[in-house]
Amino acid sequence: MGVKQNFSVPGSIVRITMQNFMTYIHETFWPGPNFNVTVGPNGSGKSSIVTALCIGLGGDISSLNRQSDLASLVNNDAKSGEAMVEIELFMVEEKNIIVTVMLYNNGNPPWWKINGEKTSKKELKTLCDRLQIQPGNMCQFLPQDVVRDFPTMSNQQIFYNTVKAVGDTGLIDTYDRLKEIQVEVEQLEDQAETKENTLANLERKEKKLESERVIFEKRKNLEERKTEIENAIKWEKFKTLRKQVKETRDKERSLKSRIDQMEEKQAPIRDFLETYESKVSTMREQIEQADREYSACCTKVEEFDIADLEDQLDRLVEQERDLTQQEHSRLQNKNRIEREIIELRQHLAKNQMDPETDTKITELSSKRSKHENSLQRNEQSMNEIEFHHSTLKREVEKLERAEAQLQDKKNRKLETLRRENPDAFNGVMWLRDNRDMFRAPVHDPIMLTLDVKDRNFARYVESHIGRADLEGFVCEDPDDVNLLTKQLRENLRLRKINAFHSSPDPPGSFAHPYSKEEMSKFAFIEYISDMYSAPDAVHAYLCRQKALHQVPVFREENNFSAQLKHKFHNYYIANQKFNTRKSKYSGELSTGMEDIGSRKVIRLAATVDRQEVDRVVAELEQKRKQFGINANRQTTMGRTCENIKAEISKLNVQIGDLRAVKKDFSSKQSELAMKERTLEQLKEPKFDLNSEREKIRAEKRKVVKLLSEQMFKMRDLTHNSVRKENERRTLHLAFQNIESENSENSERLAGLNRELETARAEHTEITVLWDRDKRALQEKHSEARKATGILSDDVKYKPPEAWQKRFDKLGSSDENVLAALLDECESELKHIKKIPDKTIVDIEAMKEKLALAREEKEQMETDMANKTHEAAKLRRKWINGVEALVENINDRFGSMMAELGYAGQISLSQGKREIDFSSYGVKIQVRFRVGHELQDLSKGTQSGGEKSVTTAVYMMALQELTQVPFRCVDEINQGMDERNERAIWAQLLKVCQEHQAQYFYMAPKFPYSLPFNDQVTMLICNNGSVEKTGHKVFRTKQFVESARKGRRR
Repeated sequence: MGVKQNFSVPGSIVRITMQNFMTYIHETFWPGPNFNVTVGPNGSGKSSIVTALCIGLGGDISSLNRQSDLASLVNNDAKSGEAMVEIELFMVEEKNIIVTVMLYNNGNPPWWKINGEKTSKKELKTLCDRLQIQPGNMCQFLPQDVVRDFPTMSNQQIFYNTVKAVGDTGLIDTYDRLKEIQVEVEQLEDQAETKENTLANLERKEKKLESERVIFEKRKNLEERKTEIENAIKWEKFKTLRKQVKETRDKERSLKSRIDQMEEKQAPIRDFLETYESKVSTMREQIEQADREYSACCTKVEEFDIADLEDQLDRLVEQERDLTQQEHSRLQNKNRIEREIIELRQHLAKNQMDPETDTKITELSSKRSKHENSLQRNEQSMNEIEFHHSTLKREVEKLERAEAQLQDKKNRKLETLRRENPDAFNGVMWLRDNRDMFRAPVHDPIMLTLDVKDRNFARYVESHIGRADLEGFVCEDPDDVNLLTKQLRENLRLRKINAFHSSPDPPGSFAHPYSKEEMSKFAFIEYISDMYSAPDAVHAYLCRQKALHQVPVFREENNFSAQLKHKFHNYYIANQKFNTRKSKYSGELSTGMEDIGSRKVIRLAATVDRQEVDRVVAELEQKRKQFGINANRQTTMGRTCENIKAEISKLNVQIGDLRAVKKDFSSKQSELAMKERTLEQLKEPKFDLNSEREKIRAEKRKVVKLLSEQMFKMRDLTHNSVRKENERRTLHLAFQNIESENSENSERLAGLNRELETARAEHTEITVLWDRDKRALQEKHSEARKATGILSDDVKYKPPEAWQKRFDKLGSSDENVLAALLDECESELKHIKKIPDKTIVDIEAMKEKLALAREEKEQMETDMANKTHEAAKLRRKWINGVEALVENINDRFGSMMAELGYAGQISLSQGKREIDFSSYGVKIQVRFRVGHELQDLSKGTQSGGEKSVTTAVYMMALQELTQVPFRCVDEINQGMDERNERAIWAQLLKVCQEHQAQYFYMAPKFPYSLPFNDQVTMLICNNGSVEKTGHKVFRTKQFVESARKGRRR
């Protein structure tokens, strides 16, 4: 057991014992709790300690990159053929844990013990997970052979080992699940693609059978329609006949009822006619006597008259009422007018009119007129400004449309580049966001910066320049060429990228060999260098590389064209390209010809007039400025008009108030004068009311007395006359009733006799017809039921609902229309061939396969959407933890590299697709020399020492994020110079001290004069042919003391 109190982190290594393990026969190491430096010559067994820790704690031998199987770890001299490794792990509040592993060279599997009890590898892994020991994680165990390979690890491997080293199982579990989802989604995508191909094949097969299927479906539909029509006709015939039978039955019953009713009506009529004569003679005598008595009474009543007395009484009553009303009205009007006069005088006294009112009204009206004239002038100016504003707006819109059309041509050229060379297109997109990285201007691919002046020139320009140059970038600084190609080819992985250097020499630097006047006799059109406009650097490159200023184009061949081969190496005549070559031996000229007429212009098809673009942009800018200025004028003028209108409104209110005051005062004065005149007229009554009233009342009493006497006489005469009238009318009505009843009964009896005979004849005929139709109806019903069945036993006279819906779709229930439809179906069926049954079976089977394939494809798409949604949901939470982790590592790594005088950066790299989780990785970038850019850590970029420094710093940067019990690095100082080795040593000591971290540092030698303190433990490995039976046989301390004694002797 080790000294427990010196340790503080659970899982730290207290003791390592190895027996017959690799180079060791029997040895025990007691490491310290902090920085353990293991030194010894090559082959002394330093790396064996790392191997023992890894295998003893359940690690995989493949992670060491040395031995291929566990049997090779057993010492060849071991007679037992077995090896043992025992590791003591520190625990805080319990006894230290001792893990033992037994290895065999006979092929038997290893087995482990924990505290002396045999255990499984799974239980051992659980213990290691609890203590955050990860033997297979290169961020904790970095064996000698893996140190060299650390820089070659992929970003993904570094990322996974880093997350595992941090010990956040949630991030690891989520990441594993995300990668599982990625695999599942990719599998589903592959399956969906396969299913899509299967579906396409099935659809092609279905298409081949489509014509047969169409004919089959058409014939089948026609046969079904024929059946529907036939059955519809059967039911319509049944319905028609049933309706006819019901009508016949109702008619028979109606006739029978009529016959019975007519016989019942005849009996009372016959009884009345037999007693008619005796009643009539008696009634006539009574009527004559009543008429005579009524005439006498009427004569007396008509001669009696009281109308004059009534009129006289009404006149007297009216006179009395008028007298009273006149006097009452006079008094009321008098009192009212007196009150109104008092109120008017008080009002006029209180509200005296200002004598200056008329003057003020005149002044305000004059001021208002001036404002109105000013408003009229301003509104006229406003209309002129608005008209000018609308004109400018139309001109701006017109120029914007022209600019958009010109820009659309540029976009078409960019789209052509994207289609023809996606890498160059992506390079253009990147360059637009990163132009500030370059020292001098970097121009887009030549096809985008070069604008042909005439569409007809495009064929010559594109043919002569060529695809590679048209798709190439042009840099005005030679260093920018290297920077651009590195960024696009290495960083962005864009392969089809061309870039050239060209100084921006002016076009005048490239003179034409012959002037246009000298060339006119050859039907000269233009030199190719004059057929386009381009930046000076691009134009200079094309003239230097393609000599476009020396390549003329001619309209047609003429008598002088034969001289051209002596003047130019390359030239064009119409659609023919000519090139001349001079033989080195004979000196003769040979001319080659190529027809370019059939070549399609692709990259320069969209021509842009650069001068027109500049003109439109300049004019648009000018018009927009004018538009803005005019808009400001319009706003200012509008505010001025509104202010004037407000002032006019204010003056109108003031004038209206003054006029209202003046009008009110005048009207009150006129009203007062009129009321004073009226009051004078109403002061005294016109007559003596009481005396006049008494006279009228005396006259009324006389008239009323006479009228009463006459009314009593009139009452008696009237009563007597009314009584006689009632008696006479009663007798007349009784006689009329008897006469009318007799006439009616006679006519009714004759009519009933005729109707009765007719009804009886019809009844006999209907009875015979009804019996015949009932038998026919039963036959029709049986035929219809046999064709379609019936709705139910309770409803026997309707077809089933399904058949009724099919009948309704025929569009008509008329038998004639249905018969015509049936003839049409039969005619079509005669002209349609019958499809074999096997073909029909194939068609149905193909339908089922297609439906199944579409259903499976939809299910796959649903599954992919669900998986993608699940991944997005997991990623939202997971990515925050990962980014925070990488940011923390980056901060620590950068600061530690800066302490060493270098620069370093850690970043998270992701795949192109959001679902591509297997591409997530940690990218390590370092810089060891001032003035250089950060470079990715890779096998061939940095030196061996630089890679070792980076590896060491990265492992120390992880110390803050996770407190793993210990870390092992085997010969991490490989390739380091003395400066770097001392700097890394100092940082390791600092990390061990700050975080109480246990480190195992393996090195073949101890660097000269390196500082170390009490936290450093030195483990010395010696090799030689020494027989040991236990770890106590040979002790370094005793060896050193013996050596010292020997020296003293």
